Amino acid sequence: MNYHEATRRPDVSGRMFLYERPELLTLEEHGSLGLRAPSERTFDFAKSATAVPLTMIEFSSAQKHYPIVFSGREQPVPLAIVGLSDQVNLFVDSAGKWDPHCYVPTYLRCHPFAFATEEGGSRVVVIDRAADAVSAESEFPFFIDGEPSAHTNRLIELCAMYEAERRRTETFCARLVELSLLAVQEAFLTGAPGSEKQVLANYICIDADKLTGLDRDVVYELHQDGQLSAMYLHHYSLQNWRDLTQRRAARPADSD
Repeated sequence: MNYHEATRRPDVSGRMFLYERPELLTLEEHGSLGLRAPSERTFDFAKSATAVPLTMIEFSSAQKHYPIVFSGREQPVPLAIVGLSDQVNLFVDSAGKWDPHCYVPTYLRCHPFAFATEEGGSRVVVIDRAADAVSAESEFPFFIDGEPSAHTNRLIELCAMYEAERRRTETFCARLVELSLLAVQEAFLTGAPGSEKQVLANYICIDADKLTGLDRDVVYELHQDGQLSAMYLHHYSLQNWRDLTQRRAARPADSD
């Protein structure tokens, strides 16, 4: 999708997670703006997020660093857990930089760009006008000679890729609901031997017993669709709950 196709209608409404002031990207309103240099851009906008949306294709990378859970049992959305109950993103440091050793979800890499959906179903390109990365003194202008710059078009393409994978992930999640595979589980924090376990989090995940008990034809179909591997990657990711608690314990209190 190109810029002109995505901006042919003007009405945008609604809220977007982590986007403080989404606006339809237009030459008239944003022709003098652009993005700061990558070295000056941070993830401060996500410093209080404890969960970030994921697409199915990201599971293989995300499962190395984050527990992957689902937002609900009826209309589930996969989420990478990046913090615990105190509204602190444990992967963003005091300078706003993401841990360089950990995967950054595509949803965050798209920011401050995104696709939004109008009431009629059309998609439009928006930017978060309140983002620190957006500036009149920019290294990467949004427009050059009245047309979207090459950098802008690359970000629009990234958003288009994310949107396509998001829709594919919706199909995956609908299949989980259809097969009644989602269940509520608890993550426990264990202390010294003999001490009482504490509940760290209640979360929604795929029930391993139900998955194992599926009919072989259904399992083969899930394998053919690439969904079975995502289900197991999700399960591998749940080992990261302990890593989150260790990361929280190692974080200086004055860095929050």
